[in-house]
Amino acid sequence: MEFWGVNEGSSHYGLAGFHQSGSEIVASVGVIVSLIFVGYQMRQNTSQLVRNEHNSTMTQWSTVRMALVENRDVAEIWRRGLHGERELDATDQFRLESLLAEQLWCAYHVWERTRRGILTEGTFQQAVAPLAPAWLSTPRGAPWWSTAKRNYPPLFVADVDAALTKFGGAAG
Repeated sequence: MEFWGVNEGSSHYGLAGFHQSGSEIVASVGVIVSLIFVGYQMRQNTSQLVRNEHNSTMTQWSTVRMALVENRDVAEIWRRGLHGERELDATDQFRLESLLAEQLWCAYHVWERTRRGILTEGTFQQAVAPLAPAWLSTPRGAPWWSTAKRNYPPLFVADVDAALTKFGGAAG
């Protein structure tokens, strides 16, 4: 016998089968809506993580910049030391090399975060690479870089050396 187009031997018999199918459709729509919402939330969280990482990078670099701005002695060592305008005693040479290391460490973090996709593609090449010759193509910066580069990954060294060549310095 047939009832509403369903045979008696069928597992969906009559109105009960019709309601069961309707419930499955509603449940499926609910799952799809939930997945869309979860995807949206993940995208929002990812955007926030990227923003936090960018802010962290800028905070790290601001510490170095503010040391130069707030302390005249540090700024003098940086400016005159890099350009060989005065002799540096052992302490000032150490301070200059520490500043160079901090600048390059910050540059490395921008480079590394850019490579991992945390910062926008091209951030290192556009925001950091043009600055590198101001530190690393100077009378004291170039010799420091020639020995310090062994402490960094080869791909980073290659990108810094390319920046020195492109933006006005030799890739010592």
